[in-house]
Amino acid sequence: MASDPPKDSFASLFEQTGNAVPRRQGPRVGDMLEVVVVQVGKDAVFVELDGRRQGFIEALDLRAPDGTMKAAVGDRMRARVLHVDDQGVRLAPTVEAAVAAGVSVSLDGSTEPDAVKFAVGQVVSGTVERVETYGVFLQLDGTKGRTGRGLAPVSELGTPRGADLRKAFALGTKMKAMVIGLEEGKMRLSVTALKDDEERKDFEGFKGKEPQSPAASGFGTLGDLLKKRPTK
Repeated sequence: MASDPPKDSFASLFEQTGNAVPRRQGPRVGDMLEVVVVQVGKDAVFVELDGRRQGFIEALDLRAPDGTMKAAVGDRMRARVLHVDDQGVRLAPTVEAAVAAGVSVSLDGSTEPDAVKFAVGQVVSGTVERVETYGVFLQLDGTKGRTGRGLAPVSELGTPRGADLRKAFALGTKMKAMVIGLEEGKMRLSVTALKDDEERKDFEGFKGKEPQSPAASGFGTLGDLLKKRPTK
């Protein structure tokens, strides 16, 4: 009808919105992001979040058990946002990313400096806390609760098939194992992997101590031949 107000054109509506595309929301605590390492410092590793914004990961969160840094410029990893403020965005590598890089991680995802951390390949000591048909649970020395409890499956115990695990691993028994798998809240241990590693080191040590056999002399040097030549 003629009395109806004219409909706004698409162009005019676009003008009213400020000609702007809605702003992308910044990272929030708990977000999982793909990041790229752009600088490695003594105390922090700086990463690029989305091609423009940068964040940082504490250096302690990217070090191996021996203290070596496991991040280099150009590395890509998945990280979780821990804190966002005017100073920047603090992140931590996911358990999967840390394990892949050989970094020590806590089973509960804690990033506190005093958190108990483990790494794949690390040798640990513990006490048999629980025995099931599928494996043995160890409470690792210096830990309490699930943050320091690992499972050594039957296949990683080195026991004969059908062995009674409750007799072979009595509650309270002290033993060593090697960490072979880490996930958030879960740790897999292996007794056989530890034994294999010790045997390999013993063999390599034995080889290193073997006396070197003298090299074949062949014809020797001209000086050697002259020394052996009988005098007239």
